[in-house]
Amino acid sequence: MNHSFRILFLFCLLIGFEGLAQRKGQPKKPRNPLNQFLETQFWIGLKGGPNLTKANPTQLYSTFEGVDFVDSELKKDYDNFKTLGSQVGLEFVFYHRGFSLAFFPNYSRFNFTYHNSYTYESASNPDDRVILNYDQKNHLEYIDLPLMFKYDILQEKIRPFVQIGAYYSKLLNANKEINIENNDVASGAVQPYQPPAIIVGARDIFITSSLGVMAGIGVHYDPGNVRLSLDINYRYGLNNIANAANRYTDNRLAASGDAMDDLTLDNLSLNVGVFFPMRFISKNFNSDF
Repeated sequence: MNHSFRILFLFCLLIGFEGLAQRKGQPKKPRNPLNQFLETQFWIGLKGGPNLTKANPTQLYSTFEGVDFVDSELKKDYDNFKTLGSQVGLEFVFYHRGFSLAFFPNYSRFNFTYHNSYTYESASNPDDRVILNYDQKNHLEYIDLPLMFKYDILQEKIRPFVQIGAYYSKLLNANKEINIENNDVASGAVQPYQPPAIIVGARDIFITSSLGVMAGIGVHYDPGNVRLSLDINYRYGLNNIANAANRYTDNRLAASGDAMDDLTLDNLSLNVGVFFPMRFISKNFNSDF
């Protein structure tokens, strides 16, 4: 029995060595040209989309002073992530084996709104009062310069990725629109009165730069000779964008009773894009459609 087992064992061992020798003698399979094409690549793309902004006030200000309240009682109601803005720009990407360095210079428009109100009341008769409600709409335009590091979680045609980075923004322009609702109870008016909106250039009440960090998730799709992209990013502002030196210098804004608060901006953006490779190593992957 032992002799038969030894013969069977030696027979199996010889078959295994023969198969291994055959595999060693076989030529290596050529690398997939698509993987070579995508392994190290420069991309340039156009992308853009909508955004929503959140203002984070750290100190509230007003041009009015009441006789029976202090600054800590001043109230403003900010609308967060409610007013659409947009961004559009070019993205330059260097990719190597799942990691990317991306530079995305773009034009961005951020919008945020807040509300405040003032009540003027007779000391002798509380029914004699005037209530002014203000809607303060702010529109800011920036040139953004984000630098992002990306990592592709999968390296297939559909490539989910994560990204993190920082940005520097340069203010191009700013406008402020103030809508006023006047409720004059003292005169017996039944309907509120709305004077024409105040629209002014507001570039001077903001500083010229903004800094922050950002992170996001997204997905690439590689059909062959182009790359399609979708990503969602959250930006967290690090510096106060209000210009303290010019807070009260605009007479039309000062007459409305309001002054720009100290605040930072957060932003949630969605981008769609199309990218083109800068290196072509195969006739199967070129920019000719």
